[in-house]
Amino acid sequence: MAGPIQTNERIILYDIIRGFALCGIFLVNIPTMLGSDWMFGRPDYAGSDLFVRTLFDLFVQTKFYTIFSLLFGIGFSIFLERSYARGDSVSRYIRRILILFLFGLAHLAIWSGDILHTYAMWGLLLPLFYGLSNRAILTWAWGLLTVNFLLFNVAPIYVEWAFGYMYLGESFPTVFNSGFGPWLDYRFDNEIFTMIQNSLFVGIEILGLFLLGLFIGRERKLLTWSIQGLTRTAAICAIAAIPFWGIIIWHHYGDGASYMSTNSAAVWISGKLLATTYVCLFTVAVRKGRTFAPLQALGRMALTNYLTHTLIIVLPVIALGAYGALSLTEGFFLSIAILIAQSFFSMWWLKGHRYGPFEKLWRLGTYGRQTKSS
Repeated sequence: MAGPIQTNERIILYDIIRGFALCGIFLVNIPTMLGSDWMFGRPDYAGSDLFVRTLFDLFVQTKFYTIFSLLFGIGFSIFLERSYARGDSVSRYIRRILILFLFGLAHLAIWSGDILHTYAMWGLLLPLFYGLSNRAILTWAWGLLTVNFLLFNVAPIYVEWAFGYMYLGESFPTVFNSGFGPWLDYRFDNEIFTMIQNSLFVGIEILGLFLLGLFIGRERKLLTWSIQGLTRTAAICAIAAIPFWGIIIWHHYGDGASYMSTNSAAVWISGKLLATTYVCLFTVAVRKGRTFAPLQALGRMALTNYLTHTLIIVLPVIALGAYGALSLTEGFFLSIAILIAQSFFSMWWLKGHRYGPFEKLWRLGTYGRQTKSS
């Protein structure tokens, strides 16, 4: 199949890419969930942990929230297009976003890495852009991404090289191993409101990615772009990422261990390039007939699987006082095992249900009742 993707295939494509992105996001999140990453003063990886951390920075870190954000913008364009076709107003979209925000707040109470509340906060602005021309949308998107890069990558690099400021990480939060009471107190006193405030800054990039997704969804770029064009773009972006891989390897294995901001910038840029490569390659594969059933099932239940990650990792870790007990390598293999189990569970669940549990709840809140298709 080399022509444009048909309607049903389009939905399958987005589900597959979403499932793939979910896997990457879990790989990125589990070190923080387990307390095994550098954020808490552990920059001195060695052996297998150093190898895993390097692989994460090369191929995983920043790549998958980029894809998820693009898919949110694409999904927004599809949702509003269908809503307007039915004669609905934008109020249904707003209700959908507010429900997502409530999911995010509940999730944020358990884990500081929640992205749902950030998506909801900035997703509320998308209807303001829906009626703009493609040129205006792209101008806003690239403008926001550029501002984000200057503020949160270029500026820290300048401080790092000009003044010798080095980020040494944070002290390990021993309160996380003191039971649910002290842990919740710490979360509410030190993390939850800080994370909501941080969403105001993180959202600059997120909104830019949403708008790129809106453009892609509106123009059906993944659905109609030629196989040759997709393949060429994937190759160009992968090759363009190579110099930034060099910086990442220098940071982890060379003399650049102290240059955290420089590494972060290289990870950010390579993340955007490889996210494009991944999306293009999966689009080519689907248009050639590949189905990726496990990824499709994970993607159809992405919200349920994403929230489940926190329930099966964070809560047991806090209950057992095991925060920081597992190494990065051990966490990596644990995440692979969980994703495999989730793929089998999702395929089994979807044999008898059209939506995952949280997806169905979200849909019910959006439409106010269960439709025949639910």
